[in-house]
Parts: sequence; structure tokens; C-alpha cells
Amino acid sequence: MPLVAQESGESVQEVGGGRSPSLSFCQERFYDEDDGIIRCNWAVNFTVACFVSYPNNKVIQAGSKLAEPEVVGECDNGEKIVKLRHY
Repeated sequence: MPLVAQESGESVQEVGGGRSPSLSFCQERFYDEDDGIIRCNWAVNFTVACFVSYPNNKVIQAGSKLAEPEVVGECDNGEKIVKLRHY
């Protein structure tokens, strides 16, 4: 199936291939974007992000960001959690 770009309003959507977007969560204080790489204590959801107490080895390429990180809440201890949409 060929890859086709369709315009809808201001965005362009790819139909027929490619990777699905992902959501990653982490504590805001660990978020670090440098030299095209984003490091943090990445977790699969908000709850897990509250309990991951140190940055892990997972990195995300800055070019894969679909949006800037967004604070989505706080853990019981007051740590702010950010959500990042990316490929």
C-alpha cells in the first residue's frame, strides 16, 4: 500500500504506513533535552512515573516529538509529571 499524505486543516496525516505515535511519562525534574536527545525517567503511564526515582537508559530522539512536553499532574509527593507525544 503506498504512503499517501492527506491535508486536513493545518495538519498533514500519513495514511497507509508508518509508526503509531506513543505517549511517555516522566518526572519534570529529570526531563533533559540536549544534542537532539531527550532523557528522563521514562515510564509507560502516570502512576509508574511517580515511582521511577531515577533516569533510565531509554532515550527519545528530539526529532520524534509530536508536541512539547505537557505537565499532566502531580504525584502524592508533589513531583510534577510530564507527558510527551512522540514517534
